[in-house]
Amino acid sequence: MKRYWPGHAGMCAYSNLTEKVGWLIWFFLFGSLHLSFAQEPASPSLEGVRTPSQEQSRGPASTETDHEIDADSGEQGPEDERSVRSRRVVGRLGARPLTLEEQEEAKRLSAIAARMGTDPTAIIGRVQTLFRYDALEGGSRASNLVGRIDVPYHKNFLLRADLPYVWSDPNQPGASSQNGVSDLLVRAGGRVYSDPADTIFAGVDFTFPTAADKLGSGKYTVGPGVATAHVFPTWGSIVFALLQHQFSVGGDPSRNDVSASRLQCWFNTIWTDHWWTQIEAVAQMNWEQKEKTSMTLEFEGGYRFTKDWAVWLRPGVGLWGRSLPGAYDWNFEVGIRRMFAGF
Repeated sequence: MKRYWPGHAGMCAYSNLTEKVGWLIWFFLFGSLHLSFAQEPASPSLEGVRTPSQEQSRGPASTETDHEIDADSGEQGPEDERSVRSRRVVGRLGARPLTLEEQEEAKRLSAIAARMGTDPTAIIGRVQTLFRYDALEGGSRASNLVGRIDVPYHKNFLLRADLPYVWSDPNQPGASSQNGVSDLLVRAGGRVYSDPADTIFAGVDFTFPTAADKLGSGKYTVGPGVATAHVFPTWGSIVFALLQHQFSVGGDPSRNDVSASRLQCWFNTIWTDHWWTQIEAVAQMNWEQKEKTSMTLEFEGGYRFTKDWAVWLRPGVGLWGRSLPGAYDWNFEVGIRRMFAGF
């Protein structure tokens, strides 16, 4: 296979890769902890004012169930030992800790986001199916039906598996369509830090070449991932980030090696206990293709119609690098999921 970084140039490129990935991991591990610095203290005259997520339907059954998730995660209240310890750490950094009211609201929003299935740091079970249609550069089309299951373990660990079924249409004269199972994804990880406003999840992703024909990468891959969550209680919103890197460790020698980094950032607003919206930007860098980059922008609207079941719709558009794997001209996604606390 052709490689782009031979000799001394390869060592320089590898050094640049290490510096860039290291800097990004540092930023998202510690940067989110400083976001609360800019929040203004709650004004006593606004104690009776509720956020948009508080003003609308807060059904008794839904609210009770959401707070049960906080109880399961070990959060006993604003004055428990974990909260006191985290406030001391933040105090040493020179930040203003959240007020007791803000901590309670942050816990409530995090519990709802976990039940909605939008929080990548949540330790909660799910069974999910989604359908995604991608319009690719050059006129080709791809449809994906993806089944996913998340299994929580001991409140701080999670095992996830995704298995897609793909329909690929090259939309070219003389080229035939293909369909079949694609590569299996397995993720194992857990929470490494948590307080009412900030959470960090770290794990490892593995993919297996279970795809038929050319519907997958043909490679075994492995790579680390870090997800962060920061709650803005006064906005009724949460900012999430997910940084991943994948590289191939074996597989079909005739297929291209895999070395790619992916950064996702999304702003999630919880309007009520049932409705949410979010906007997400996804940036990728393919280190095997001369460090080419891509970016997509997606919008999502979702509805939780019971305490456990939710549906969503997500359209997206490619901004640049549409020819890279994982990018597209435009797409849309619909899905349904059922959340559960655990076994």
